[in-house]
Amino acid sequence: MDLPAPAGLDTPPPRSLADMARAGLIIEMEGRTRLGDEFRIAAARLHTVVKASIAAGERCGNMILVTSTRPAEGKSFAALNMAASLARTGSNSVLLVDADAKVRCLSELLGLNGAPGLLDLAADDTIQPERMVVSTPVPGLYILPLGDPLAGLEPGERSQPLPAAAEQLSRRFASSTLVIDTGPLLATSDPSVLAPTASQIMLVVEAGRTQRGELEAALEMIKACPKVVLLLNKQSGRNRSSFGAYSYTGEYYAKPNLPPPARP
Repeated sequence: MDLPAPAGLDTPPPRSLADMARAGLIIEMEGRTRLGDEFRIAAARLHTVVKASIAAGERCGNMILVTSTRPAEGKSFAALNMAASLARTGSNSVLLVDADAKVRCLSELLGLNGAPGLLDLAADDTIQPERMVVSTPVPGLYILPLGDPLAGLEPGERSQPLPAAAEQLSRRFASSTLVIDTGPLLATSDPSVLAPTASQIMLVVEAGRTQRGELEAALEMIKACPKVVLLLNKQSGRNRSSFGAYSYTGEYYAKPNLPPPARP
């Protein structure tokens, strides 16, 4: 991603590996682990899906929306590590966009609270988005913070809705893969509003906790997106590596809008 210097804009310095680790990055932080290998395998498959979307000329074919059914399923952890894995897997740079205005969001965990970002772009579409992008020590991985939650808060104050801002990013960074970390489907309207804009969605599901009815309701809310990939997280009873409370099992479903097959 060839970015000009952010002249005249008070942007934070590049993030360090310590910043990334505090936010949950395990790719790049440890040696070869099962967890890291599974992220890399999943990233390679997801990269193939994105390439096909771009080749087919789909609108926002370079965009991956990351969501979950409920809070605390490991969505932001998965988004961060999948973005890092994609940056390592593909030849394109990756822009990780924080679109989840929650407590302890990615921007907060990365020390980017108050930095200009997505919400500022929604409030003012004349802002050059590349001037708000923050670099990381992971080669090819960049971050666009959430931005000012108060930007464009009053009705009619925003110059464009979030889907239009996301589409603007997709066009501006057409040679990059966009990973957009948005909120949980059953807790906020943002992912269902953004779903028609994205060509693919990665839906994080917590093993042993998310109920089938919740999953079906979540899938119904994002049926406007042509491709939904399910990532099963926190599965117990397997030989696994872990980071904090999270683990990733590599379960992967590429069939559009279908729940995973029933387990015996």
